[in-house]
Amino acid sequence: MAQNETQHYPRTLDINKKVVENIDNGILVLNDTLEIHHFNRWLELHTNMKEDAVRGKILNTLFTNINTKTLIRKIKTALRLNSPTFYTASTSKYLIPIKINELTNSSFEYMQQDVSIIPFDSEQNLVALIITDQTNMANTNTLLHSHILKIRELNTELLKERETIDKKVLLLKLDREGKISDVSQALLEQLYYEKDELLNLEYLHQERYNLNNSLKNEILLCMREKKVFEYEEETQTSNGEEIIFKSTLITEYNASGEHLGFILFRENITNSKHLAQTQEKMLATSRSAAMGEMLSMIAHQWRQPLSLINTIMATLKIKTQLNKLDTDTMFNSFEKIESTTKYLSETIDDFSDYFKPNKFASEFLLYELFDKSIFFLKDEMEQQGITYKINIPQNLHIYTYKNELLQSIINIIKNSVDAFHKKETTNKHIKVIVEDLESHLSISIEDNAGGIKPEILKKVFEPYFSTKSNNGTGLGLYMCYTIITDHLKGSINMRSQNATTITLLELPYKLIQGKNHASNLSTLS
Repeated sequence: MAQNETQHYPRTLDINKKVVENIDNGILVLNDTLEIHHFNRWLELHTNMKEDAVRGKILNTLFTNINTKTLIRKIKTALRLNSPTFYTASTSKYLIPIKINELTNSSFEYMQQDVSIIPFDSEQNLVALIITDQTNMANTNTLLHSHILKIRELNTELLKERETIDKKVLLLKLDREGKISDVSQALLEQLYYEKDELLNLEYLHQERYNLNNSLKNEILLCMREKKVFEYEEETQTSNGEEIIFKSTLITEYNASGEHLGFILFRENITNSKHLAQTQEKMLATSRSAAMGEMLSMIAHQWRQPLSLINTIMATLKIKTQLNKLDTDTMFNSFEKIESTTKYLSETIDDFSDYFKPNKFASEFLLYELFDKSIFFLKDEMEQQGITYKINIPQNLHIYTYKNELLQSIINIIKNSVDAFHKKETTNKHIKVIVEDLESHLSISIEDNAGGIKPEILKKVFEPYFSTKSNNGTGLGLYMCYTIITDHLKGSINMRSQNATTITLLELPYKLIQGKNHASNLSTLS
């Protein structure tokens, strides 16, 4: 009993001081004039300055790189609101210049830091600055950025290859019904035709005198089963000259695995070389571009939630080590982390669903579909100051291919968002208006991004036409046109006047799902 009476317990102040001195973070106590009151051991080790030598001195006289106005404003805000605030490494880079070990593999010369400002003593206007080393995360972000740039470089190279293909490769494109939808310039020059003379003609009818019935049936079978098929055919140019081609028929898909039609590669077997490698690069162009966009969008969507989780964890760590963590703060932090990780998971699920084709049509609320389309673009719209207005009856249902319509809407709105990059505009807005008509529904998507010139407007739905220089594949609106007209059995038009562009979609309330279309979609990969 006597021993219990004489037992001494360490004072809370002693415990806190011991924790502060041994924590793996910089802790700096300042007043609102930047006078140093405490400088912990972590800072002593990383700056080679002793606390006794810096106590009472003004911080910005020791470290002249500090933005004094910004730091004092942040400190006063934290004291006034009695709430933590912080700098992040992505904005201030570092508060105190700390050289990184030369043996460390890093993209930075100085330690990248997150700086949390926590009210410490309001009566003396004191705050605690918690400095956390964020160099590893900054290195990871730099590496991710370099990979994204590499993807864009590869995409640029593929676009150049596409231009080469048009001039060098003998290529004929067919839509899903077997009609000619495009012809390369190289093939036109060998056949002595103008492109307009061949477009929309049925390929098998055009070649009816050059293909025997057995070969026709083999071609039809391979088109139905989407198989690669090689054959030779003797055809004629427009001036009657005979020419022999070795032809390879393959199925064409877009980046999300949707069946577009067929590509017929031809080789003049008398004087041409085989260009299989170049042909494969052409098929990969649209998939590479779409994948690069997806990676960029995921990285953009994840950056802010990951930073939030990191800040919560740092705060929990500091408060635990200072013995100031209460139950409410802990559970609130857990709930924030749980909801944020759920958001990250849902983001991946949404991106995965976006790239999955629908096998069958389904009924859904149109309002919810537009909500999902904005989920992918809201951050970019907020950054550009674009107001998004939507006027859709909340109980309006439509029966069609959901993901194909979603892809088209995202593409159209993304084009509007991109248009604002090109021209300074005040009161930026994108408006969506849906009208519930008797025979069909009408979707109007309007932006005030400066409008489109008439000579460009008439080409926007053509394949490979792009106004984005080398950064666009020219397949976006062409694919929207194909989806809306062929798959969803609707129509799409665009008009522009007085700096305003309106894209008008008209769709049936209920898509009559034919057997052939369902079969085509079910085979997508």
